[in-house]
Amino acid sequence: MEAALKGCDDVEDVVVVGVPDERYGERVVAVVQPRKGCRVDGEALRASCRERLAGYRVPRQVVVTAAITRSPTGKADYRWAKAFPLAAPAK
Repeated sequence: MEAALKGCDDVEDVVVVGVPDERYGERVVAVVQPRKGCRVDGEALRASCRERLAGYRVPRQVVVTAAITRSPTGKADYRWAKAFPLAAPAK
């Protein structure tokens, strides 16, 4: 799923996480860092994912951030990524 999102021209980096959801228990959220000078349209990204992925794998929400938090070794900080969508508005 992350590879499908990273394949979009306007996306620099992405982390996909599950966050709590009242109805389903958990929902898939993509935390996206746009390329410099680009804007990310959440619905356009979701539509692009629908062309490449099965429907259940398409993120329910896209949240944009200025930078993805990663460790010094380059691994995504999933604790940060899971908390970020809960505090950010949906796109």
